[in-house]
Amino acid sequence: MRATITADPSRGPGYGIIEIHDAGNVIDPVFVLRRGSDGKTLSGGGWQESESALTPDAWDNDGGSLRLSVGPAVVDEMDNLDAYRLSLPGAGVCVLVLRDLVYSHISGGQGVGVYAPPAPEAEAPVETVTEPEPVAEEETPPEPVLPSVVAEPPLEMPEERKGKKGGKGGLLAGALLLLLLIGGAVWWFALRAPEKPPLPPAPAADQNRTAPAASAEKSPLAAAREQLRGEARPEMSLALAKPMRKDGAGAEESDAAFLLLEDAAQKGNAEAMLLVGQFYDPLSPLPRGSIPVDMSQAKHWYEQAAQKGRTEAAKALDALRAHARDEAAKGNTEAQNLLQNWK
Repeated sequence: MRATITADPSRGPGYGIIEIHDAGNVIDPVFVLRRGSDGKTLSGGGWQESESALTPDAWDNDGGSLRLSVGPAVVDEMDNLDAYRLSLPGAGVCVLVLRDLVYSHISGGQGVGVYAPPAPEAEAPVETVTEPEPVAEEETPPEPVLPSVVAEPPLEMPEERKGKKGGKGGLLAGALLLLLLIGGAVWWFALRAPEKPPLPPAPAADQNRTAPAASAEKSPLAAAREQLRGEARPEMSLALAKPMRKDGAGAEESDAAFLLLEDAAQKGNAEAMLLVGQFYDPLSPLPRGSIPVDMSQAKHWYEQAAQKGRTEAAKALDALRAHARDEAAKGNTEAQNLLQNWK
């Protein structure tokens, strides 16, 4: 079983179609989406720890391909920098591959999907300006002439009173100045805080001390996402991913390698196609992180790599087919459906 989600051009940004191949005759198409980076599942209110089933807006099944119509509650919560697993009750689990989504919460959509055409701008109405009719100027009446007022000279203070007032003010000013001088002298000699001596120079050992070491390197997932946000050339993604495909690799290393390899494989790199097929192949001994075993996906990517001349892919296909026959004999429904469509 394999699944893809693409933009739904008939309904616009924020809507998509999940197509699940080899799903069989599903009666109740509820599904569960799990995010690879943290293992959380998607619900109507976002990603959460507990498992929650989602119901599509509409669905149809022609016997070989199940199509689920979903809206912004699913599309806006996904991006191509993470891995996702889709499970159907009674049908199994597979990786959900994202292709050309258009998000509703970004104006005009995002990515290389179908864009909604912009609405035409309405032309601004032309206003007609009517000039006001001239108003006849009214004659301004002459200002009344006020009678001139002759200011009387100020009354002069008698010489005797002026002398007494000036003498008293001079005595008060002198006494105040003397008090200020005495207070300043007392502060300077008694109350002023002594100056602190300069600090001694730092010891030679402290002067030669080096700065702390730089922070640790980025995590594998952070490095993979940084690569995919840039130009993401397939050969560079392949070079970053191959050292992480090793025995004993952690789940984060394996998930980071898968993101890089899947992007390079979708861009046509044959070696990346082979390595992506190994992630899904139940016969591969290498760690696969959060990517579940999926014989249909392994077959798809091995066939793509074989068509580009990778001889290892042709050998892997033969081994996978033999394994599918063994599983079908044991009653494995996935293996039986795979062999029916194997040419």
